[in-house]
Amino acid sequence: MSSRVITKVDIAICTWNRDSLLAQTLESVRQLQVPDAVALSVLIVDNNSIDRTPLVIEGFSIAVAGRYSVVSLKESNQGHTFSRNTAIDAATGELMLWTDDDVVLAPDWLERYVAAAEAADNAVFWGGVIEPCFPAGRPEWIERNWETVKGCFAHRDLGVQPITFDPSRLPYGANFAIRTDIQKEFRYATELGRRGDVVLGEDELDLFRRLLAAGYSGNWVPGASVEHVIPADRATEKYVYDYFVGQGRALVAKGQPWNVDVTRLKSEARMEFVKYKLKRRLADSTTWISHLIRSALARGQSEALSTAAET
Repeated sequence: MSSRVITKVDIAICTWNRDSLLAQTLESVRQLQVPDAVALSVLIVDNNSIDRTPLVIEGFSIAVAGRYSVVSLKESNQGHTFSRNTAIDAATGELMLWTDDDVVLAPDWLERYVAAAEAADNAVFWGGVIEPCFPAGRPEWIERNWETVKGCFAHRDLGVQPITFDPSRLPYGANFAIRTDIQKEFRYATELGRRGDVVLGEDELDLFRRLLAAGYSGNWVPGASVEHVIPADRATEKYVYDYFVGQGRALVAKGQPWNVDVTRLKSEARMEFVKYKLKRRLADSTTWISHLIRSALARGQSEALSTAAET
């Protein structure tokens, strides 16, 4: 395949009640190095925010006027995947770059993806490094259990060498790019993804797995990096617990629950939580973290199965 030329790029950001973090993200967008041949459009989807988000978007639009376009969109259905599909409908370029409302983009982030997309290969999606940043400091218990909990904070680093993705090695939603024509064909599953304060996720991984199953390929772009800003209120045991509750719900959504006995799952969730609380006082974090996670996973599955039985 001969190399292709990218002339129009859409950056898509979905947001909900994170005005200060969004402002930081948009400032990093403003600092991006944009190739001369590329027309840039920023698609910002507001998913029912009740904070200063509209004012932040308006201020950003004024700041970048004349350099590139800003498309402010609304999505009334609560959920990240609904918002993502709204962005897809509005995209008009050859390439979509996806990021979140709580990241800081490297200045050459866009250039790296444009170069990858213009290369002479068969890839249709690309992903890069996500490095969590803890402005208030990373708590000791998170530090000690980083390999166990890093997924909660969207850490992703597949190394410094380019690789071809497979189902066990995929990018995460805060940092990837995809050919727009392919993205319009493969939309996000609305039963997955975050909904307000409910942490579910898995939506982009589901997308990538469907792309691979359809015969498409994707590549790792080590230089396309972002920082994921973790505020103090997310560097908590409650946040980790809520994350794994969402992972439990995702297991049910994917048809992979531990079992379908809701009573048994509820019992396991209670017992594991008691073990967590007990060992939280008596043992170090490497001991109690597993009970916290297992309790959350069991609870998420029981809730999802109960909801499904009621509908």
